[in-house]
Amino acid sequence: MIDRYLSPSELKRLISVLLVVALFLCLLAFFAFLIIPGSRNANEPAAEVPVAAPQGESGWLDPTDFPAAKGRIVPPIDPKTVLSPNAELIARGRTVYAETCATCHGAEGQGDGPAAKGLKPPPRNFSVKDGWTLGPGIPQLYQTLEKGIPGTSMLSYSYLSKRDRMALVHVVQGFGHFQRGPEDPKGMETLARLFASSGEIVPNRIPVAKAMALLTREAQVPQALDMANPLIRAAVQDPALAAQTLALRPGISRDPDALARLLVADLPGNGFRPAVATYDKTAWRALSTALGGQTR
Repeated sequence: MIDRYLSPSELKRLISVLLVVALFLCLLAFFAFLIIPGSRNANEPAAEVPVAAPQGESGWLDPTDFPAAKGRIVPPIDPKTVLSPNAELIARGRTVYAETCATCHGAEGQGDGPAAKGLKPPPRNFSVKDGWTLGPGIPQLYQTLEKGIPGTSMLSYSYLSKRDRMALVHVVQGFGHFQRGPEDPKGMETLARLFASSGEIVPNRIPVAKAMALLTREAQVPQALDMANPLIRAAVQDPALAAQTLALRPGISRDPDALARLLVADLPGNGFRPAVATYDKTAWRALSTALGGQTR
């Protein structure tokens, strides 16, 4: 019917125009539904990657800022309970690892802890077979924990008990899924004798920052005692040492009972005369008043 109004050449041009319009609409739809949304998403900020919090109680990145712990006496250990891993030992080892090792070696022992980037050489990746300084065997790992590795950030962990060090050894070995070969028989025998022969004294430990603060306070020159006071002169044998004793316990001179307990426990090494051990409550109150009136 349309051929009555259009010649064949005009009809052909009309069809061409319609095809161009249809193609344009298709391209427009393609951009509207695919390209533009993709561009909008590309400009959005990337989603934040969750960062695992550092493990343990080491004070963020400072492995010397460990919690204070009271010393104790540990009896000899049955070698059978520590030379082979068991559930109790591994559980203890994971706790100790999280507190002392994870900040450098990472939660899974791959050398990717929060502090790893600042260390040269970098911390050991326990999952890799090659490159161990002493070796991945039980005697070698125990020696590393006991003595550290000079020239690296791997310090000695000899302050840990023998059992805790062995617990760490088994946890570290658990990170390495590779063939280690048989353990050194002589090394294992030496460890067995070490554990069974004697107990150990685990000393008190405090964070390095606190130890430095105490050393700084001890280094300060204490206020001199008023040796003209007859009560102080009668009680003090070494004025400098006595002043240092009181300076380490600020305010104690104002408490007669606490002052008595402190001084009697370390006579005459604290600078006071042994005779103060015979003081009664009245004498201690008098000494406390004399010292409290002129010491900080």
